[in-house]
Amino acid sequence: MQWVESMVLALFPPFVAGVLYRPVMAVFDVLDVWKGWWIPPQIAGRVPRAIVPSTADISGYGRDLPAPVGSAPATLQEHWCRGIRRSWGIETWLLVFAILPAAVAAMFALTGLYLIVFPSSAEEAALFRGNLLQTFSFCAGMGSAAVLWVYRSMLLYRRRVGESLPLTSAVDLARLLRKCQEASVGTLPLLELDRHVARHTNRLGWFATYGVDRERRRTALRPHIAGVQQALEREMSTVLREGPDAVPCLARLVATLLDRSVQGRWMGLLDEADLPETPTELVTAREDRHDRVVVLAGSVAAVVIVAAATAADLPASVVAPAALTALIGPAAMWGSEKLGSLREHLGTVRSGIGTPAAEPAAGTPEPPAPAT
Repeated sequence: MQWVESMVLALFPPFVAGVLYRPVMAVFDVLDVWKGWWIPPQIAGRVPRAIVPSTADISGYGRDLPAPVGSAPATLQEHWCRGIRRSWGIETWLLVFAILPAAVAAMFALTGLYLIVFPSSAEEAALFRGNLLQTFSFCAGMGSAAVLWVYRSMLLYRRRVGESLPLTSAVDLARLLRKCQEASVGTLPLLELDRHVARHTNRLGWFATYGVDRERRRTALRPHIAGVQQALEREMSTVLREGPDAVPCLARLVATLLDRSVQGRWMGLLDEADLPETPTELVTAREDRHDRVVVLAGSVAAVVIVAAATAADLPASVVAPAALTALIGPAAMWGSEKLGSLREHLGTVRSGIGTPAAEPAAGTPEPPAPAT
């Protein structure tokens, strides 16, 4: 049956991508590619002063900010060097081993769909007319595989950033401290500073979720991290309300976080006087937002497939399996239970590709036309 062949070809690429993803990333973990070991310390130590402060700038922070950076310059320099190597390693892994393969798969999918709609020669036109169903379904599957690869890579990116925060926090907070200094003199917009603060609070949430292995320790750490997140957000709200004059108070919290993270005081990043009195909830990615992204990705993929099939004048019986696979597949593979079970999704696909309605038997009288 045509729809069975179409469904198999549409599901084959994302199935292969899902099977190969974990062992491929396990090989990279064994090689520690994402840890940045291949970056020489001499290069990491020559980071421009515009990115992180040098050891000569420590006294300058004490002069311009209410709370100076109290850690020794040599200790800070060592933490910055390690954090820069880890940050560059994670960014390189994300670009080369996550985004690049997905971009190649998406390019092949879009190229195949383009050649189906606009064949460039008579030979290719004849070839695609003979294998139109197979090519169209396989291209749809390649696009789904690209979305799957990027989605799983972004989840793994959050995990690795959270696990690496003890090493990268010095670099992140030094950059944020530099941004505070720029905002206090008016060279950086306050909304840009707010974006950098939100980025660090998200990373703190990933650290509380993935950075500690023991469940008992993670349960004790989360309330404190949540309080630190709310304290940063509260000071940032004050900055947006009162202007650059309130930036030094935010910078004092950032400087305290920098000192405490270098010392490894993850259960005491801020003093009790700086933390909120009421219990807070950890700032992390929420499940309902995750479901919305999954549904949106499936809807966009289905629209692209239907648009390409319409331009190629494909029959609906051929388009329906691939379109339903792209629409229902993300919800079945990555959605939560709120979107339905796998059996319900399969029933939706079967009902969508079922046999067409029976035509009226021969000889059945047609209903009379309404009188005018």
